[in-house]
Amino acid sequence: MGCRYGAKNTLDLNYLYLAEKHGASVFPERKVVDVKPLDGSPDGGNGYKVHTVRSTSWFARNPQQFTCRAVVFSASALGTMELLFRLREKHSLPAISPQLGKHVRTNSESLIGARMPGSTEDYSQGISIGSGVYIDAHTHIEAVRYPRGSDTMGLLTTVLTDGEPGSGRIALWARNILTSLLRHPIRSWRMARPSGWARESVILLCMQALDGEIQMDWRRPWFWPFRKFLVSSGQKVPTYIPQANHFARKFAEVAGGTGMSTLPEILFDVPGTAHCIGGCVIADSATHGVVDSQQRVFGYQNMYICDGSVIAANLGVNPSLTITALAERAMSFVPEKAREANDHASPAPTA
Repeated sequence: MGCRYGAKNTLDLNYLYLAEKHGASVFPERKVVDVKPLDGSPDGGNGYKVHTVRSTSWFARNPQQFTCRAVVFSASALGTMELLFRLREKHSLPAISPQLGKHVRTNSESLIGARMPGSTEDYSQGISIGSGVYIDAHTHIEAVRYPRGSDTMGLLTTVLTDGEPGSGRIALWARNILTSLLRHPIRSWRMARPSGWARESVILLCMQALDGEIQMDWRRPWFWPFRKFLVSSGQKVPTYIPQANHFARKFAEVAGGTGMSTLPEILFDVPGTAHCIGGCVIADSATHGVVDSQQRVFGYQNMYICDGSVIAANLGVNPSLTITALAERAMSFVPEKAREANDHASPAPTA
């Protein structure tokens, strides 16, 4: 969605525009399908060949190749993990660390909120995220607006429901729905309809800095054995944060609305998250992570990862500025062309 007021750095608004101003060439609608070291250098010391196809076509893929001295992966945590899993499996980059896909985090989030059916105020107007509050030492909540007309999210929301995951919470949710319908049938109908959801709702994004992680594996899920996907495993991220639900209930009372939970959290114990990070974390060696302290991929030369996949801890807040700072730091270790040429020049003769 992004921010309608230019208050947030976005790829097209700032980064790509400024990169082009500094001489970069941008190739839109291209998908990278292979990255191989050039002949004679399995670690990429002689450079790489990057294979791409058109990302918006099923048939006329228009394959295109690029050769380059260095490669930077920056496809967000899930995109980078998926591509690296593919490249390791097809032996294009076989030396990728076995730690790939491990230590994945989600900021331990829960998506809750409040809807004010029939409100005369338009809650979709304004900055996307304009305020936040710490309700305890580990828990941060931000008020989030969606642009008017972004009502599809309303299909994922329902009446606020407490309780630990399982059949008990589902039963409590069903009772809450029935009670709401009997006591306030018109208001309940307005709450359930997707139309007008963004205009009448405020999402409360709850994030915690408490440690917790999952693992992403590259395998065929039981429900679709025809191809491999990123599939999570390990201990599940909590889908019920009591203090967050308490805050949402108080918020709804003050705003004159009704608290909201998300259906996947209640029915399937599947958490919602806006910030998937980790999976290619920074470490001291390939036995503990995928990149070193300068975000260089272990086992390869001139190969970097610059996105949220390198973050190794829950931040408890939006990670965008942390990702930016890490990327800028990683690039600060790459010598500029002029200085690099000067560093490799033959020493001047002495008298």
